Amino acid sequence: MRSAAALLAFLAVAPVAPAQEEKPFVVIDLRPDDEKSGTSLTELTGKCNKDVYRIADVATDPLKVDMLKSDLEQGFPDGGVGKTLTVLDWSIYYNKQVQKSGSPLEGVGIGGYNIPTKSKERKAGSNCSRKEMAGGWYEAQELESTYFPLVSEFTGTYGGKPVTVRVVVSPHRKLAGKFAGDANDVDALTEAIHKTSEAVALAISR
Repeated sequence: MRSAAALLAFLAVAPVAPAQEEKPFVVIDLRPDDEKSGTSLTELTGKCNKDVYRIADVATDPLKVDMLKSDLEQGFPDGGVGKTLTVLDWSIYYNKQVQKSGSPLEGVGIGGYNIPTKSKERKAGSNCSRKEMAGGWYEAQELESTYFPLVSEFTGTYGGKPVTVRVVVSPHRKLAGKFAGDANDVDALTEAIHKTSEAVALAISR
């Protein structure tokens, strides 16, 4: 009896081991420096990339990787506890290319302006094939408006599984296109980020 009483007395005063803390959802940003740096639009180099621009991370506040993390945390049933997403590449491009050859537009506008249908040498879409471009490639049928698109291209890993996502966003109104604080620019870019988050969430759930 004494030993039992002594044991109970010891347990009453002994420190309780803290419960193991849950590990938070982690996003590791391993993108190349040229994808993370910069304070303005950066035009891609090369003949096929003319009029295609990489939008700097600082064009949104919070930054796009932080927005992605927040979106995914809210999307996971458990908040993403213990999960890790590694971002290997992620750029959002503003593509102002218009094909200079091909069939007529038949009344379709580019950049918010209608191009005369009598012209048979200009239509929406990138000038070169996707393989020939450094980023931001799009096709006319991917557009939902008459304005130049934003193209988000993401690659990463989730639990060792490759994740590749591409999203084309058609702005709802004409953009200033500087991505330096204009409200329409910010709205279009924010939409592109959220749609990328949705696409990533779908990819990792498969």
